[in-house]
Amino acid sequence: MKAGNIWIVCREPVHIGGADSENRGNNNPIFRLPDRTPVIPGSSLRGALREHAEKEKEFQSFVGEWFGGDTSAVSPGNISLGWGWPVWWPVHVLGYGNWWVSFPDWLNRFADLTGTELPPLPDNLLVTEPELDKKTVYLRWLKLSNIAYLDPGKLLLPPELQAHTKRLLILKNESINTLVDMGMVRQPRVSLKENADKDGSLVDNLFSVEGIPPGASFVVSWHSRQQQTEKWESFLHREHHLGGLWGVGYGRIIVENIN
Repeated sequence: MKAGNIWIVCREPVHIGGADSENRGNNNPIFRLPDRTPVIPGSSLRGALREHAEKEKEFQSFVGEWFGGDTSAVSPGNISLGWGWPVWWPVHVLGYGNWWVSFPDWLNRFADLTGTELPPLPDNLLVTEPELDKKTVYLRWLKLSNIAYLDPGKLLLPPELQAHTKRLLILKNESINTLVDMGMVRQPRVSLKENADKDGSLVDNLFSVEGIPPGASFVVSWHSRQQQTEKWESFLHREHHLGGLWGVGYGRIIVENIN
């Protein structure tokens, strides 16, 4: 069996609907675990990749080999895909651009999945900008005091973050929900009636959609029953679309090797 680990980096907002979306009224949330961790279900990723392979002539003949038959078939295919776990999450600060945040729980899971070694993570907050060592940083309304410098060269980063190595923060686990909510893309959307009502309004429903923010990075592990995976990896390491709302600009991702 052959295995690999990949980065999934969002190029555009990604919306994978939560299981309770229909019970949230006018809010259409992304999928999260009960502890509110945003994740990419393996079934969603597998379905998106299968659909992409079916539409590209170069890879159509490999669909059955990789993913198995249709839903009535017994064979599951030779490729197993894990879930996508968050590692770096962008938070936009008006006037300053993005900071990318992570947390010990996220980084330790990444290290376990990839078999890599993390630098020691002391209990205090960490930043990769040396000029901010022992300083105070304001992340929107959050005041981060007396943070310590961490050499970014000790971290394994996706290629898209190589140009932002001075804008990384590692915060405490108890801040995960707050920072995830701060970075989330939320877009109001409206559905219109075919004809105006008696008050002249065409608005049928106003609702809000969540999206994983562009720049968010996830780790995914895959396994193959076959040793020859060159074609699979050639297909995998390119742009794909994931989740819903692709027709209005959501879902574009890039897949990269974790080296």
